[in-house]
Amino acid sequence: MAAFAVLGSFGCAAAPPPNASSDVPAPRDLYPLVIGNAWSYEVDTGNATTTLAITRVQSADGDNVEVRTGSSTIRYEVRAEGIRVPAEDVWLLRAPLRIGATWSARGGRTATLVSLDAVAETPAGSFRHCAEVLEQGGELDLEVRTTYCPGVGPVVVTSTMRSDVSERSLTVTAQLRGYEVSPR
Repeated sequence: MAAFAVLGSFGCAAAPPPNASSDVPAPRDLYPLVIGNAWSYEVDTGNATTTLAITRVQSADGDNVEVRTGSSTIRYEVRAEGIRVPAEDVWLLRAPLRIGATWSARGGRTATLVSLDAVAETPAGSFRHCAEVLEQGGELDLEVRTTYCPGVGPVVVTSTMRSDVSERSLTVTAQLRGYEVSPR
């Protein structure tokens, strides 16, 4: 998930979260990229009102998947070792998932797995036993914190950009509002 687009009304039926397991989930379980799966997010940019963003798996051809958010399409490869962004030769999630593991992420950032037992409270519900990934650095010195929950996908994404010139920061937070996720 990179950018969010402001869209009109979208009704996602929120299924109950899956049962937690003590086993470490595979990357594909943390972001189930199956055609037709969709997520809607309340996006808070710091203004008085939130906006709505929708992400949907648009197409799938074997391990190659296209995910659409607004007018942007991102292509992923879903492999045993993780979810790869082939256009940039980087990873969204990379196995083995263990605390402290790092990999190259989008925008020149470095991703670090910081938790495998994160908890998230969103408009779509409460989620437990989630993986939290922190991306830092890169071209824009952007910090992106994403919480992925097994069988659901990304439930919270917080992006913070800091300015050395003005010593200010801009934070945008997207929280899961609803989702439709089909079993494999």
